[in-house]
Amino acid sequence: TLAAASRDKTIKLFSLDGKLLRTFTGHDGQVWGVSFSPDGQAITSASKDKTVKLWSRDGKLLNTLQGHQDAVNWVSFSPDGKLLASASDDKTVKIWNLDGKLLYSLNGHSRRVNGVAWTPDSQAIASASIDNTVKIWSRDGNLLNNLTGDGDSFISVSFSPDGKTLAASSDDKVRIWNREGTLLIALKGDKQELTSVSFSNDGKTLAAGSGNGTVIFQNLADIELEKLLARGCNLLHDYLQTNQKVMKGDGSANARGERALCSSR
Repeated sequence: TLAAASRDKTIKLFSLDGKLLRTFTGHDGQVWGVSFSPDGQAITSASKDKTVKLWSRDGKLLNTLQGHQDAVNWVSFSPDGKLLASASDDKTVKIWNLDGKLLYSLNGHSRRVNGVAWTPDSQAIASASIDNTVKIWSRDGNLLNNLTGDGDSFISVSFSPDGKTLAASSDDKVRIWNREGTLLIALKGDKQELTSVSFSNDGKTLAAGSGNGTVIFQNLADIELEKLLARGCNLLHDYLQTNQKVMKGDGSANARGERALCSSR
């Protein structure tokens, strides 16, 4: 089953063959985000009306979570199904229990927060903001890491299935970091805003949605190959520059060889 959020203030459920199963109504503003519970029996939605709503799969409204002071852009169930995390224009990330109680309000972003994602073990959250940062928080609201993006506004964030890496989309790039905050690679898009990003369930593919109506798929095995090539070319360059035996040879020939080997980078 597929759930879709819409500017028409509704959430719609579809079967994978495209049949409309159900329409949820109740929000007073555009719906920006929707998420299934891990067991598939509940749905949560984020809206411009400043609320998060929790629904049963059959369309019954179970709870309305109020506390944000501006539009809510995204909401996500924790993988253990016990908590919700929401991101808002009010610069906060909020963590709720399913009864609607606000447990923590995470303050640290200086501008709108667009997206949130849980680690697979439900112990940490990443948040993506237009303040040019992705922040990683503990489940109880402590800031663990602050990742920056050279002036880019971040829109969406996703953890890999093993929880070891996270990806965030921005104006025209997807950046991938490890949990310690080391940037592994930055993948350029097609000069269009990359509005969403997600790992496949096996962690081998990354998908990014683009503002030009396309979805970009990246084989992560190719990234590892590219990293190895880049490292090898850097080592080759250093070797050609510093090795005394090489220096005594034909420098121009060496330079041509380096360009030929590394031109595909």
